[in-house]
Amino acid sequence: MGLLLQLEDGRRFTLGTRCLLGRHPACDVHIPDGRVSGEHASLHWAGAHWELRDLGSRNGTFVEGRRLASGERVELGQGQDFLLGKSGIGFRLLDASPPAARARHLATGQVRVATGALLVLPDDDEPQASLFPLDGGQWVLELGEERRRLKDQERVWLDGSEWVVELPLAATETLEEADAPTLAEVRLRIGVSRDEEHVEVAVHLREGERMLPPRSSQYLLATLARLRLAERALAPSEQGWVDRERLCRMLATDTNKLNVDIHRVRKQFGALGIQDAAGVVERRPGTGQVRLGMSSVEVFTL
Repeated sequence: MGLLLQLEDGRRFTLGTRCLLGRHPACDVHIPDGRVSGEHASLHWAGAHWELRDLGSRNGTFVEGRRLASGERVELGQGQDFLLGKSGIGFRLLDASPPAARARHLATGQVRVATGALLVLPDDDEPQASLFPLDGGQWVLELGEERRRLKDQERVWLDGSEWVVELPLAATETLEEADAPTLAEVRLRIGVSRDEEHVEVAVHLREGERMLPPRSSQYLLATLARLRLAERALAPSEQGWVDRERLCRMLATDTNKLNVDIHRVRKQFGALGIQDAAGVVERRPGTGQVRLGMSSVEVFTL
């Protein structure tokens, strides 16, 4: 993801699709220095590269010693430096890769950044909502049984708190994720102890096997895998679907805990860099049904 380094103090800033630099407290990169204008400059992802723009600042924005004209845009490459003011504040574009989706809490300024193509809100410990792209790059919000499309800069309410989401363009997602594995390329091996108290999950990727850190939510994964394997005789599109209420009874849990476990399983797969990690647990819209979103899976006894 895009990363900006402030040269004087070593601060690093994760870049959203558009990033405002200036002295005003509302700027994404807040610089409380008299040499910097309220809204001094901006960095914007242009689909294939980052662009730096001067916003009519009093002391100017400088790249390689040249002052940009007001409103002028220039391409900024990885490792390239720029100054806000001729002898002012220096920055370096440390990472010129495309931006990741992120969300900003309006009250506190807290920023959450997507892992791979999955953004979980409000945090990893108590996940309530998942944001992820569908085919074609259109982002969706999944909150319990609700699923709806999201636009860049849209606001999301969770427990009375307001978040603003910053979503990359569809073209950005293609560039960022072209080399990332998909669930169709991944194979799962799930071991379950005889007393059903312990689960081990091995994920086979291109570079080899990765063991997931143990989590209680992995028993959900094992249960969904068993349901899908039991229906291998059906068409792939019909395998493994289970009503939420039935699944809750099988897991001896409730709907809220089930939703949290779904978020946590997706988060673990997202951390592996799998681009469609949210699909590891699929929901069938309008039915209340879920299933394991992978067909290449094995369940065995430890």
